[in-house]
Amino acid sequence: MTFPRAVDPGHTARPARHAPDEPPPFARRAVAIVTAAAGVLFAAGLGRYEFGGDELYFIAAGKHPAFGYADQGPLIPLLAAAADALDPGSTVALRLPALVATLVAIVLCAAITREFGGGRAAQTLAALAYAATPAAVMQSAILTTFALDATFTAAISWLLIRWVRTRRDPLLVAAWLVAALDLQVKWLVPLVWAGLIAGVLLFGPREMLRRGAFWLGAALFTAAALPTLWWQQVNGWPQLGMGAVIRGEQLATSGGTWAMPWQIIMVTGPMGALLLIGMWAGARWEALRPYRFLIPIVCAWLLAVLLGGLRTYYVVGAFPGLFAAGAAYLAWRGVGSRLRACGLALVALGVAISVVAVLALPISETHLRPTDTYAQIDWRARLFGPSGWNDLLAGVEDAHGRVPAAERPGLIIITQNYWQAAGLEHFGRTVRLPPIYSLNRGYGYFPPPPDTATTVLYVGVDAPDTGLGVECAEVIALTRIDRPLGFPSVNRDVTVWLCREPRVHWSTDWPSLRTLRMVDGTSK
Repeated sequence: MTFPRAVDPGHTARPARHAPDEPPPFARRAVAIVTAAAGVLFAAGLGRYEFGGDELYFIAAGKHPAFGYADQGPLIPLLAAAADALDPGSTVALRLPALVATLVAIVLCAAITREFGGGRAAQTLAALAYAATPAAVMQSAILTTFALDATFTAAISWLLIRWVRTRRDPLLVAAWLVAALDLQVKWLVPLVWAGLIAGVLLFGPREMLRRGAFWLGAALFTAAALPTLWWQQVNGWPQLGMGAVIRGEQLATSGGTWAMPWQIIMVTGPMGALLLIGMWAGARWEALRPYRFLIPIVCAWLLAVLLGGLRTYYVVGAFPGLFAAGAAYLAWRGVGSRLRACGLALVALGVAISVVAVLALPISETHLRPTDTYAQIDWRARLFGPSGWNDLLAGVEDAHGRVPAAERPGLIIITQNYWQAAGLEHFGRTVRLPPIYSLNRGYGYFPPPPDTATTVLYVGVDAPDTGLGVECAEVIALTRIDRPLGFPSVNRDVTVWLCREPRVHWSTDWPSLRTLRMVDGTSK
């Protein structure tokens, strides 16, 4: 296909240096420079933050291989466990997949821009724009499901966009295979495909749905999803319950639905201006008409974040396409010197923010203030990083030492929060602690304790009858972990109790005791 081109008044069209039915050459050198510079910058931040609670959970989950987990697919836990096996205790090794995914997303920005007819300058702008967003800093900084999901979503978009231009059917199969891989990370990709199919039905090209390769890919995706679907069905579909939990956490973090626009600005940074141009171009620019099937899913993401209170980073998968649309449109339209200067200033500001965010964070804990709300936990983690694992381990070790020797055989540890369990399991592997369990989040779906466990060290912010949900013959508070400036539920307002003779059969009662909500420790 050819791209409609127009000439602005007062401008002379330049002859194309490529065939009319082919996109411009890929800006290999410029994109490589942007990607390499971003890689050097982001790599400098890989070891600056302490292990996050979710990262520790991923490592623990990877040591309990399964077709699925309560809150994500198996890919991230397997990567985390592999990194920990290859380089134990290394945050750099653990976070390398997140860094690679971020760099791939930068390249995808340029690749999509090329498909939209953008030349070297436009491709470079799109790649630089993504690298200069706070989202890219977040994506590369720690291992999260978002880090891989955003890139996989962008890759699906690129493959479908390329199919529209080339009509090469293997691209459709490849898009579904990427989706199958993405499903092993996060359960959002079926919603992505539902939006894409709705877009094709509304805007075309409907020919896509008549291709055998499309349905072959859909069949392969379904086959790849069957193990995860089986696991969810056997375990009562916990992933469905996570939606309400995530929404509640996001609203608590952001301060309510009214604050969601500001949250999006915090993800986009100054380069949000190019995203807005990309939205306008996608809806109005004639050259992008063949790709308007992407509009419904972008709108659905925005509405889900703005009105539904979902995570703001859910929209990041749309960034490469929107940056590409904006950059290609500006290159085609042409801009005056003032607008060009303004754009360069925004890019420079975005780059400066990214550099400062990577090199200046985390801030020294000497500037800490008490963390009393869930929203403060989020900001504390961003600015100061997670902390308190050593205090948690020391407190549990102290409590374990207070247990009479006669009661230690068969003793187990149960934590109220899955972060606590993951932290104790990771940092306590060099000391002799009892087996560690938790009813919280994905930990609750690991194998339960043996029924022979009649003595429990319970770690939590709530008393055992509330936090554990089990009545015990005797409950004794052994150790208090409560630093005023500590991290809630890690080394602030945490107590270790000795619970004797819990009136429960772990093997049968465990499923009814599970909880998905995050126990953050600020409610006290």
